[in-house]
Amino acid sequence: MNTTYVVKERDTLTKIAGMHGVTVPELVAANGIKNPQFIRKDQVLVIPPKRHAALSPSPRALEATEKPTKNLYVQAKCAAGRPIPNLKLAIEVGCERTEHITDASGQIPALAVDNANQNVKIFAEKSSGGWKKISDLTVSHESTSVTLQSPKVSVDSKTAVHDGPAQTSKLDKPIPTAPGTTEERRSANGNPVQSVALECPNKENLKLLANFKYRDIILTASKRSNICPQAIAAIMNAEAATIIVVEQIPVINKKSKKQEVGKDGKPKFKTKKTSTGEWDPNSASPNSSARGMTQFLDGSWIDQATIKGTFLNEYATSQGWITETTISVKQGKKSIDKKVAAFKLANGGFVTPRKGYSLAQTLNSDTYLNGRATAKDANLQKLLDLRFKADFAIHTAVDYGTQNLKGLEERGIHTSSLPDSEKAKMIYLTHHLGLGDAVEFIRRSMSPKKAQHLYEQQVGVKAAEEEADEFGGDYVAAHRAWLQGFIDNKIKITEKMCDASAMAAPRTLIAITDSIA
Repeated sequence: MNTTYVVKERDTLTKIAGMHGVTVPELVAANGIKNPQFIRKDQVLVIPPKRHAALSPSPRALEATEKPTKNLYVQAKCAAGRPIPNLKLAIEVGCERTEHITDASGQIPALAVDNANQNVKIFAEKSSGGWKKISDLTVSHESTSVTLQSPKVSVDSKTAVHDGPAQTSKLDKPIPTAPGTTEERRSANGNPVQSVALECPNKENLKLLANFKYRDIILTASKRSNICPQAIAAIMNAEAATIIVVEQIPVINKKSKKQEVGKDGKPKFKTKKTSTGEWDPNSASPNSSARGMTQFLDGSWIDQATIKGTFLNEYATSQGWITETTISVKQGKKSIDKKVAAFKLANGGFVTPRKGYSLAQTLNSDTYLNGRATAKDANLQKLLDLRFKADFAIHTAVDYGTQNLKGLEERGIHTSSLPDSEKAKMIYLTHHLGLGDAVEFIRRSMSPKKAQHLYEQQVGVKAAEEEADEFGGDYVAAHRAWLQGFIDNKIKITEKMCDASAMAAPRTLIAITDSIA
């Protein structure tokens, strides 16, 4: 009588056959397996009747049984980073082809591949019929994860045949659908047609992938600042922390190829962290008051709220938080009334600048803050919490960047003629160093002591010393070389373009700074 067996991770047909006292050919025949090297986790196998007792494997058989299986994990996501369920995928390994449908998380069951460096082809079923190859890869590691990123946005929609009149003429041209949106239409015979627009191509030539949900904010910020949206997206990609997915992966013993067991008798796991690529609006630094997608400190955020014309100032003013009040000021023996900037507290009182301090500096003190990101006043807390809203975080980061460009102009460093791809590097340079140190970097006037201090802060004392030795002990040269590589690698505007073929390659950081010094 036949029994069944559910395939587990790292199972092979050789191992399963030995466990049940049957041969591999018998398993293959009983299950109609075309490729004995390709089985998947959770696959149900029919076990034929035993023809001989299960044997302890010989050393050679043991070697074959313990040969590590390569596991392939596949997940499909839409342009907005959401899983795509019910997508039909076909996986080809050699001559073997299997078909799967993704689950609610966009995944298919893990696939086990015996052969090292086995080539795997992945196909997706097209809505118009047929298949499209979307990936060609080699499973060379013990665990290989593949994310299939679709340029479309997944949506939930119910459609039904419409009883009304059909489209009457071929001259009825549909209105173009905005990227990432969905529109329900009808064919000539009244059948429902769901139109989902691709992210690329689009008239702005903007590609955001997992951050597609922030497209409208990026475009609005571009109009406000006159900086192209691709440059803004590149800056955001450099500054924003991303959402991390944490998984528990079995710890496999290198010799036995089996999961290790701890002293407590429980299987051992290790933590695997994978970035989704999506900017994290709820990011919070454990070491400072930096919060939100663009990691503004308490004082910097409050300062932006007090600067007239900024996105944050306009909102804070509309809420009545940033305002003016009248105070009495002594002039000689007389007192006169004077209007000053003020912050309105929740209890109706007003905070005005202390003598020698700005309003932002006054608010960013122990008098009004309990600690990191925590205010004593409800209105001030509401202002600080706006850092966790994506539109405020993005617009404020762009406002801060344009302020720094203006600051360079005021110091005789002209950036207005630079293309936006190079302005983005200047914005990130001033953000990274601060305006004063950025000016010294551009003009090559930074002292060796300051360069050493800044470099050690970034890479550590030992690494900075080793790198400086490569430059004959010159910390200025070592810091400049490191910062150029860091920023050139961070600001990649072409990665935010659907089509970058017409884009001239941006110059390196030092080539840019030397041209405007």
